[in-house]
Amino acid sequence: MALIGTVVWAAIVGGLNLKLGFGLWFDLLFAFTIAALGIPIAMLAVALILKIARKLPAWIPGFFVGVVLFCSLLWFGSLGWTMGVLLVLLEGTMGAAVTTVLSSRFRSSSRKKQAIAVTLCVLTIAGNAWLFAFLHSDGINEELIQMVQNKAHLPPMLASENPADSGPYGVRKLFYGSGNDLRRPEYRNSIAIRTPTVDAAPFFKDFTGWKAKVRRRYWGFGMDKLPLNARVWYPEGLGPFPLVLIVHGNHDMAEFSDAGYRYLGELLASRGFILASIDENFLNSGLFHDPPKQQAVRGWMLLEYLKLWRQWNEDRRNPFYHRVDLENVALMGHSRGGEAAATAALFNKLAYYPDDATIRFQYGFPIKSVVAIAPADGQYKPAGQWRVLKDINYFTIQGANDADVSSFMGSRQWDHVQFSGAGSFFKSELYIYRANHGQFNTVWGRTDFGAPTNWFLNLRPLLKGDEQRRIARVYLSAFLETTLHDRREYLPLFADYRTGRDWLPNTLYENRYLDSASRVVSNFNEDADVTTTTVPGGHISAEHLTVWREGRIPYRHDNRDYNGVFIGWNREHPKGKSEPPVASYSVDLPSGLAHDWNLNARSALALSIAVTDENAPPPGKKSAEKDASKKQQKQKPEWTDFSIELTTGDGITSRLPLSNFRGLLPPLKVQFTKVAYLDGKMYEKASEPIFQTVAMPLSAFATQNTNFDPSKLKAIRLKFDRTQSRVIILSEIAFEQPLP
Repeated sequence: MALIGTVVWAAIVGGLNLKLGFGLWFDLLFAFTIAALGIPIAMLAVALILKIARKLPAWIPGFFVGVVLFCSLLWFGSLGWTMGVLLVLLEGTMGAAVTTVLSSRFRSSSRKKQAIAVTLCVLTIAGNAWLFAFLHSDGINEELIQMVQNKAHLPPMLASENPADSGPYGVRKLFYGSGNDLRRPEYRNSIAIRTPTVDAAPFFKDFTGWKAKVRRRYWGFGMDKLPLNARVWYPEGLGPFPLVLIVHGNHDMAEFSDAGYRYLGELLASRGFILASIDENFLNSGLFHDPPKQQAVRGWMLLEYLKLWRQWNEDRRNPFYHRVDLENVALMGHSRGGEAAATAALFNKLAYYPDDATIRFQYGFPIKSVVAIAPADGQYKPAGQWRVLKDINYFTIQGANDADVSSFMGSRQWDHVQFSGAGSFFKSELYIYRANHGQFNTVWGRTDFGAPTNWFLNLRPLLKGDEQRRIARVYLSAFLETTLHDRREYLPLFADYRTGRDWLPNTLYENRYLDSASRVVSNFNEDADVTTTTVPGGHISAEHLTVWREGRIPYRHDNRDYNGVFIGWNREHPKGKSEPPVASYSVDLPSGLAHDWNLNARSALALSIAVTDENAPPPGKKSAEKDASKKQQKQKPEWTDFSIELTTGDGITSRLPLSNFRGLLPPLKVQFTKVAYLDGKMYEKASEPIFQTVAMPLSAFATQNTNFDPSKLKAIRLKFDRTQSRVIILSEIAFEQPLP
């Protein structure tokens, strides 16, 4: 009976957590069917064990019952073997103790055995009560990083209106789709425009068998008839209005994701944009599988949606006739959708599908902008190559506490956005402390995983959902206003979040920025010589550094596939000994560069810098002390600062602290789960290098020394005289022209 009761319990728990998409009763029926098949097998196995062992003590089947109860509640593999074994022992011991106390032989046992059994029973039940409370709590009291800005050097707030405020237009909404959706009534009964299906079967030639059949059965269509469904928010008025498509990422396919961007749809429509939230739920994981090659199809489908809009804009019978500005188009995506938006921008300019050239592309839309919200990157690589996007505006946003896409993957795509010098484009990234993956979508919410793994997530440090979405409202609205409505007054927000600080929640942010007018001195990808610059003719040198190397910039688990220079210094010295000399890193510019690039007081030197958690060894030593990492963990987070020294060709020097322009945050360490052991197992590192662009107007150096002439600039020197020890990474040295 104990065995039957345990299997029934496991079936109930399993049914409640399955969420196959056919409804709760189907999930329970499926789980009980599996259990019914499992009961006879389990009973035969137990009977065989009992026959072999003849007569087992009562605690043995009790231990077995406890283990089965535990395994029915938790996914063993997500915990790691050590944690899994400890919890199995806890549950097994509880099952053994309870069974022993309830057995008929308990009263005839010695008092010592009774005391041990009762004690174990009480302790393990108490342990389970604590475990239940722990797993259902928000998390641990993690000490949050607090940094105080130097108000003396804050840039002025933008004088423009808050881009997160509603605009002057009334907002309307409609649905369009195939009209025969089995799962969503809005795409069956509420559609204003009936749409055709598209044939994606050529992308899924290998997708056959029971997985394809059960998916077709669930949705009512196969990969040869994918629907073009979307919910649209649009402004009242004749227009024409810029068009924005947003697509969700991978999520439980039965928990539909496309409704989760209503907050953006209503805002953007009020500000004069058409926003269509695209339905690609049928490409999401579910029914015990993930469709192959769906990452490429996610991007391809966005272009098929644009084909619809182009047709509608010329169709007098359509409500959007001549109301769509197809010269101003943006693609946005979240998670896998962020990668899909970049894929679509690439496919848009290709004649053929790179992985199968029998599939022809004929698109060529004037896509101006791409937004990637906590995007995946590298899940799909066209023909095994990274996606290189040229002459397009790109913005990516990422939460430091993102437990799903735990590395800033959008930063790698950021580097693969290139400018030819023609046109006016920019790329920007924003990293947000205490923001997670799911709260950018109201359907996904606070937990970045489903049950039971989400029981272990540390949710206490997270921003509130409304706060996180306020950041998205500010930045995504400002980005589209800048790139599609040509409101360039918002451009400084993407170079320095502090220009919009009054619009944003109180947390820590890091920006990186580069535009098509910027001229790059060095990005450290030109060759293996650490003394050369990317621009021909420059020369790099260093003095007294304890770390100096070029190499791939790391993520938590991987690398960014582009280089930076790692620079470390350490001025620690034993008492009684003289202080080590100041370390420096110098760049001599090619002869005539200042003249050729028209550098002047309105130009700005821009450094893209990340502070690492690596420890710089003391002078004369090859590595840092063994306990340096422990010392660093105990240290209070502090700003990193050093001096910037600029020298002209005639020997005039001007020096200013970096902090006069922007402080460098320490690594933003987070604990994703409630158990430090699990963090090490699942995420490896508490932080990763995040880049901050520090723009320093040359006029500031001319003010500091009136004899300094920016048009004669010849050398840049970083002098590490203001922070005792640190390792930083430079990913770019460039000159910017003034922002509006």
